[in-house]
Amino acid sequence: MRCSRKFFLLAGCVSLVTHMPLIQANAAETTKSANTHKKSAAQSKNNEYLEVHGSGEISAMGVTGRQFGGGLITKETGEKSASTVSRDFIAKQSPTQSAFQLLKLTPGANAASGDPFGMQFGGAGFSVRGLDSSQMGFVYEGIPVTSSYNSQVNPSEWADTENQERVRIEQGAPDITTPTVNASGGVVTMFTRDPSHHFHVTADATGGSYSMARGFVRVDTGDIGHTGVRMFMSVSQTEADHTRGAGHDSKTHFDLGLLKEWGAESRSKLTISYGNFNISNYAYPTQAQFDAGSSYNYGKNYGNGTNTKYYKLHQNPYEALLVSLPTKLKLNKFLTFNFTPYTYYNYGTTGFGGVVSENAVYSGLTSYQVDLNGNGQIGGSSMVYEPYIEETSRSGFNTNLVYATRHNTLTFGYWFQYENDNLFSQYGKLDSSGSPLNAWGDSHYYTLSDGQPIYLMASHSYVTTNVLYLGDTVSLLHDRLKISAGFREAMVNRLAVDSLPGTPRRMETNTAEPLPNVGITYAINSHHQFFMNGSTAFRMPTTNALYPSTYNGAITKAANTGLKPEYSISEELGYRYTSDKVMARLTFFNYNFTNRLVSTVIYNGTQQIPSQLNGGGQHARGVDFEIGTAPIHHFRPYMSAEYLNAKQDNNLMVGQDYLPTKGKTAIGAPKYQLGFGLDYDDGKLFGNVGIKWVGRQYSTFMNDASIDPYVQADLTAGYRLRNIGPLKNPEIRLNIINLANNHYLSGTYSAKSNAYATTGVRGSTIAAGGAPSYYVSTPFMAMGTVSAGF
Repeated sequence: MRCSRKFFLLAGCVSLVTHMPLIQANAAETTKSANTHKKSAAQSKNNEYLEVHGSGEISAMGVTGRQFGGGLITKETGEKSASTVSRDFIAKQSPTQSAFQLLKLTPGANAASGDPFGMQFGGAGFSVRGLDSSQMGFVYEGIPVTSSYNSQVNPSEWADTENQERVRIEQGAPDITTPTVNASGGVVTMFTRDPSHHFHVTADATGGSYSMARGFVRVDTGDIGHTGVRMFMSVSQTEADHTRGAGHDSKTHFDLGLLKEWGAESRSKLTISYGNFNISNYAYPTQAQFDAGSSYNYGKNYGNGTNTKYYKLHQNPYEALLVSLPTKLKLNKFLTFNFTPYTYYNYGTTGFGGVVSENAVYSGLTSYQVDLNGNGQIGGSSMVYEPYIEETSRSGFNTNLVYATRHNTLTFGYWFQYENDNLFSQYGKLDSSGSPLNAWGDSHYYTLSDGQPIYLMASHSYVTTNVLYLGDTVSLLHDRLKISAGFREAMVNRLAVDSLPGTPRRMETNTAEPLPNVGITYAINSHHQFFMNGSTAFRMPTTNALYPSTYNGAITKAANTGLKPEYSISEELGYRYTSDKVMARLTFFNYNFTNRLVSTVIYNGTQQIPSQLNGGGQHARGVDFEIGTAPIHHFRPYMSAEYLNAKQDNNLMVGQDYLPTKGKTAIGAPKYQLGFGLDYDDGKLFGNVGIKWVGRQYSTFMNDASIDPYVQADLTAGYRLRNIGPLKNPEIRLNIINLANNHYLSGTYSAKSNAYATTGVRGSTIAAGGAPSYYVSTPFMAMGTVSAGF
């Protein structure tokens, strides 16, 4: 797969050039039959935002200027709380913003800043209602994108912002149809923009601070003859230096959407996203390291060959391919069939450096003598490249049959997924400057006399997921009262195989969880609605917990097959107000977790390995609020707020004693959050400001280390010009991130049990568990963008 990235670029360019005459011909035919398509366009389920020639949009990038709160709030009618960020907001932000950053103003969303260019793997920390991203489900066009191996998710793999239609967050448990078993803390879903009914090209170019440069081009074919098929293709290239310390990142990304519609209610949409990344990782400082200088990062000097913190040893090249085909078929008046097959592939490397003795080069618990410096003798030590290489393939389908009558909607479905993760690491060779001969790590490595690689890591995991679900909704009182009940039975098999000598060979677990939920909505009239729900969810432990970790011939972390799945019960009670001027929502929530799985990072020698532990129970109670308005003299304000009281229910076992953590505040759970947005758009001049304030967050179970409260303000200002020849809706835009240039720690990268020595419940002294490490805020930076349609 890795060797094919140049093929993707070449094939895309060739396809675009060779099909341009056909595309233009079809565009002409489409123009002649525009009246035929107006009706079907109006009936389309998804609004079309890219249309340059149509009415409503005032920007080539799909801005309407009418969405409430500047695109930060939309109408919701379901029995669960949800917030959606739509095109009006997305199109005005920096084109490098990740989905996490786009959601940061919504209630309960806490997005740690740190990567303004949207290229670092995983982006930065993200949590909702005090529950981090490893406890949430993420679905991109029907594809579950969270790794079973380590619960990580990478929003930089998803569609470019120019292609994003909306990003939606459900703050509670997932719907029964959602394809995820990791969503005890909520679900984030993203949808791409449909291809346009008319042929055109959209392009933008961005430049900014830290040598940032980006270009984007999208081609919409329009309706292809009378086939009912339309398509878009896009490509982007992004380059930027690091905002602190040494390092440079680059990203090439392709998106494709092909849509076929049958009538008003049947459709099938092929979505393909491919990205190729060459990244230098950031170092995440402790509080002491940050206090010594906010530019802390890996060093730019190799030194005398013993500096494992040299930035070229910490590269992160990777590529990802996402393909899905969500299909909805209206079989008759009562029956609808939904079927979404998908596949996901990722191949990438996280680099580290290590100093290794030639007398003891370990693979698992076995030691070898290896001439690392090539002088023909054994003795001394040498710096080597220690890549953490992961290859993930995930395929499956989610299907259901919906039977809907006047007063009843019955859903029966099945979700299947098979995931295969291969993890391996060899001792890689360096050149004289300290750079890896191959940053990917899969060639130019040391071998034994028989030519076999010397593996630091060699593991394989296989996860099979089967979920059956059944739900029913009854509509009463002229559709004002709706009562829903559903049930999911989730069955997960995990098989882990470790190929290192001296380590356990095979570990396997099987889990089955019943997951019921209920919900009620009651609409007093068209303006006032109450909703309530009770839901259950669970999350499997990461598969990497089944493996031991070894370094220098010792087991540094034992295999843990005893981790229990995290199980949650949550309730919500809320009120919504909707009119043609104002939308507002107020939600009271409560959740209880048992066997909470806490994500952390274990330092395995020089490598940082994501891991988990059972943190006991946790409960939380809180209130979410958001409000937004329609345009008021071209202004559209938005505000959100959350109060959260999240507490640990158990003492945490450390060795043979317990830390007194019961009643302590949960890690990464700020008591207060406030978000504010103000958008102005008169059709020509536009701008918005977004301000987020986040309260204190603890980074240890003992609450003896924390992040101070912080505030960040971002600003957008722009102007739309008149059409200039073939240029339609040309636009210039300035995006400023961290307007006040505040320097702060924005989130916890690696939580710890206790930062200082503590007396345990049984009276023993429990040594400090180490200093937590943190994400660092993005400094002040500015980016200018010019865009236009053709």
